[in-house]
This record gives sequence, structure tokens and C-alpha cells, in this order.
Amino acid sequence: MQFVTIRVIGVVTALVVPLFMTAVQVQSQTQAGMNAEAHADFVKADAELNKTYEALLKKLPDAESKDKLKQSQRAWLAFRDAEAAFAADEARGGSMAPTLRYASMTELTEQRTKQLKARLTN
Repeated sequence: MQFVTIRVIGVVTALVVPLFMTAVQVQSQTQAGMNAEAHADFVKADAELNKTYEALLKKLPDAESKDKLKQSQRAWLAFRDAEAAFAADEARGGSMAPTLRYASMTELTEQRTKQLKARLTN
């Protein structure tokens, strides 16, 4: 009877320990992983924004319209970056600040891309 108990415990241990070890590894790398994932999400969103911006710029009929778009985009970029810095300030000095910053930048960049796409399709 004791042999069966030890064997069952051994099987449970063999199944649970790897799960626990994975959880510990994920736990210990969570913030770095989250920061990297947030950065990757931003890079993807930024690439889509740049593609959309270039397409809209090419579509505009004259130099004055193109200049106004460029001015608007420069002002929007300054806003986005300031807003992202403000979002990251919630975790000032903490390891989570980059995640907050990139998440904010990604969200705002996706919103801006939608705005530019709407103008592109009109």
C-alpha cells in the first residue's frame, strides 16, 4: 500500500514540478518579457502608421495639403510621446514603466492609423 502511495506521489510530483518550474521561470521573467512584448507591439503599430502616412501623403493633391499633414503629424508625434511619458510616470523608476510607455504609444498609434486610413479612403 505504501508503495502505491509513493508511486502516486511520484507521478503527481513528476507532473506538478515541471508546471511549477515553468511558472517560476515565467514569473521571474515576466516584466522583461512584458516590456519586450510591449515594444514589439509598438514597432508593429508604428510600421503600420508609417505605411498609412506615406500612402496618404502620396494621395494628397498639392504641396500645401502635404505640408499640413506633415505639420499635423509632427504635432501628433509630440503629443503621443508626451502622453506615453505621462503614462509611464505612474511607475516612475520601476521596471514596469517601459510596458506602460509602449502600451500607451501603441494604443495612440493605432488610433492615429485609423484616423489616417479614414482620410485615405475618403
